[in-house]
Amino acid sequence: MSRKGNRVFDVLRRYGASVVVILIAFALTRLLWPFIQPAPVPLFFAAIFAAFWGGFGPGLFASTISALLIDYAFVPPYNHFEWNSPNLVRIGVFITVSGLVSWLNTTRKKLMDERGRLLNKIEGFNEALRAEVETATQELSQTSEALLKTQQHLARSERMAVVGQMAASLAHEIGTPLNAISGHLELLAENKNNDSESRRRIRIIRQQLDFIVGTVRRLLEWTHKRDLAFEPVNVEKLIKEVLWLNKPTLDDHSITANLIAEQRLGLVESDRESLQQVFLNLINNSIEAMPLGGQIEIITRVNEAANLAEIVFQDTGSGIRPDDALHLFEPMWTTKASGSGFGLAIARETIMEHGGEIQVVAGRTVGAAFKLTLPISQIKTIPGVREDVMSHVA
Repeated sequence: MSRKGNRVFDVLRRYGASVVVILIAFALTRLLWPFIQPAPVPLFFAAIFAAFWGGFGPGLFASTISALLIDYAFVPPYNHFEWNSPNLVRIGVFITVSGLVSWLNTTRKKLMDERGRLLNKIEGFNEALRAEVETATQELSQTSEALLKTQQHLARSERMAVVGQMAASLAHEIGTPLNAISGHLELLAENKNNDSESRRRIRIIRQQLDFIVGTVRRLLEWTHKRDLAFEPVNVEKLIKEVLWLNKPTLDDHSITANLIAEQRLGLVESDRESLQQVFLNLINNSIEAMPLGGQIEIITRVNEAANLAEIVFQDTGSGIRPDDALHLFEPMWTTKASGSGFGLAIARETIMEHGGEIQVVAGRTVGAAFKLTLPISQIKTIPGVREDVMSHVA
């Protein structure tokens, strides 16, 4: 229906309702006249109702008709119109009252409409303010989180720098004496006059000396870090090679290793040697945590929502205490009797240099798990592939 048609329908509805109200009021006045005379109250209220509900036009119409009906049917002489002063005053009063009621109601509607508009504006302002507050809160939270990570990374870098300087100085200071000790130990070992007990003791000393030399060498390698050479690396192939390298050790410790490729990862821009050292370190940690045998699972998948590749190393070993998990990546901190405390610290620095993260998977009831994440901006994925590469125990 057009706008003009709607307007015509509204006018007919309001005037028609006024006619119906007048008829009902007239019938009630007729019915109740013996009880309410000489005041035809229903017709008076009909005029007020028409003015209140229909507006000025229907109110004026109902007031005039009601006044004329009162003069015709309820004022002597009955059934006769007289245009005298009392009747004119009555019509004037009806019209004045209906006009006043119509004006008051129109004013009330305007005030209510204005109030509604103001409330809608206020609600809109509140919604906009709430959205701005939520946005600002999220931005502040993200900024605070980024600042905290930056501070933590800076603190770790400072600690690593201090430890690196100490390690370099220590390695330099003890390197020469160790070489001298090693040389004299070789001479003692070549002495054929040594009895079995002396040879056993020399062998123990040599083993411990080899351990110290290895620790010093790792310190030197860490303090003289080489530049990473990034190239396309097949992560799954690299994991298979690491498992193959560790197969004799895994077999000796009755450990089964599985590679589970939930989503096959393609080529990743990374430093192959550094990434291999990270994988070797994690596998060696799992082996040391399972002296009586167990199982290692390496799971690869793609986190499409975060645009990351995930590599999870998990075992069935002794696990990690919650208090220890807070310090695992700190240099020179270890729970091993013969550990140097640099393996996971170096692994973390390496993964961060690749733009990723390494973290302990919390909530495990059996064994330990580490999750590595790497950006997949240059990774090609093949979904829906699951592959098990088994290294069976004897």
